Amino acid sequence: MSTPLIDQDAAARVAAAAATGCRAEVFAESWVLSRAVAEQDGLRLAQRRREGMGLSLVTAQGVHHRHLPWLATDRLPLLLADHPAAGRGGAGPIPGGQDGPDVSAEADLATAETLSRMVGVAAAEAGAAYPGVTTARVTGEFTRRVTLVAREDGVLREDVNGRVELRVTVTARRNGGTARVLRVAGAEVADPGALAAAVGDERIRAAARAAADVAVRDLDAVDPPVGELSVVLAAGGPGALLHEVCGHGLEADVALQPGAAYGGALGQRLAPSGLTLIDSPRAPAGAGLYRFDDEGEPAAEVALLEDGVLRSYLHDRRTAGATGAEPHGHGRRLSYAYPALPRMSCTYVAPGTLSPEEIVAATPFGLYVESIVSGETDMSSGRFSVRVTSGRLIENGRLTAPIREATLTGTGLGVLSAIDLIGDDLRFMPYGYQCNKLGQFPLTVSVGQPTLRVAAMAVSGP
Repeated sequence: MSTPLIDQDAAARVAAAAATGCRAEVFAESWVLSRAVAEQDGLRLAQRRREGMGLSLVTAQGVHHRHLPWLATDRLPLLLADHPAAGRGGAGPIPGGQDGPDVSAEADLATAETLSRMVGVAAAEAGAAYPGVTTARVTGEFTRRVTLVAREDGVLREDVNGRVELRVTVTARRNGGTARVLRVAGAEVADPGALAAAVGDERIRAAARAAADVAVRDLDAVDPPVGELSVVLAAGGPGALLHEVCGHGLEADVALQPGAAYGGALGQRLAPSGLTLIDSPRAPAGAGLYRFDDEGEPAAEVALLEDGVLRSYLHDRRTAGATGAEPHGHGRRLSYAYPALPRMSCTYVAPGTLSPEEIVAATPFGLYVESIVSGETDMSSGRFSVRVTSGRLIENGRLTAPIREATLTGTGLGVLSAIDLIGDDLRFMPYGYQCNKLGQFPLTVSVGQPTLRVAAMAVSGP
């Protein structure tokens, strides 16, 4: 990074002044999003940018946060005004300021041109796959985020993170019937100049063709079976289920609450031997998110469950300090306008030894889940509900008819204990899932898993 967002020494002085025996950090951010959308009615381009800085202070009474929608060294002292360090409580924007607006940005023509070409390739492939039957809406986004953290302990961290994400939504129509399928392709790319090579045309066309194939197949979908069924989760995107059912519950601020589903369970067996659940901000296969978290901690891989035993929660600096644990780089914030929280990054299941074909063959009857696009979880109880948008029946150990939308419900502990077969085909869905926690939405996460079987799970209609 050639030019710092703000003067680092000045930011460090403000953090030190705020930290009267407590933890404090100044967080500065510049974020730029470039987007291209291709639909039947043409191509649309947009660019958004936000920038600003905030001051977070962790006291015995909680986390206090102040922010300003500017990157201006001379305004840093304003972050101390009306701050607990000055003897008065408070949190939120500086009075008279604005809460994180977008700011004007010069058009990045080169990035716009590259994204336009990418979405055009995908839209053309999806439309040509089944002429007169399939149409596509393709969104391509390039996000670049530059951050600076200055802490009370003298730590200074700068980071630059970038990613490209292509979302291909194909709609198939025939004889009055409609089916819609989403496929996502993403890659880590910090330099806009490398954008063109990050997701090549072959991968773009493959994602579009796969979406078209499944959309046409799903025109013949049948109603899903209901009741307690064996559920086989395909490799990749269905990892969103474990993100929902246990990921939030293992974030330390949730797990440490009275009555929490995973509270006091460290060292206990929650799943069968062989199941290892990992969260890594530097996950392989281009699914990594950052090198340093939003509190300046180095990103570290954390084994949440190891061989079925709960080994760790996900910590930020506050929860680590409260429990005597080591922080491991999972303090994330939506933007400079928010304090950091313990958050997932790329949550995935380590591969097992079975082929996906063996898992399906071992299942006399059940549901094969290919895509999960949304879910809700009660973080305290661990109860969840997720929506399956694409899948197939399993009959006599074979994949048969496609199914219409279905809903999976249960508890995180119930799902973990019921996983009985683990495949060897680990795949990731980079940046394909948007996560919400305490109003900080949408925060991008990655997920991944091999094929998994849950011996029994409640299945109902949409």
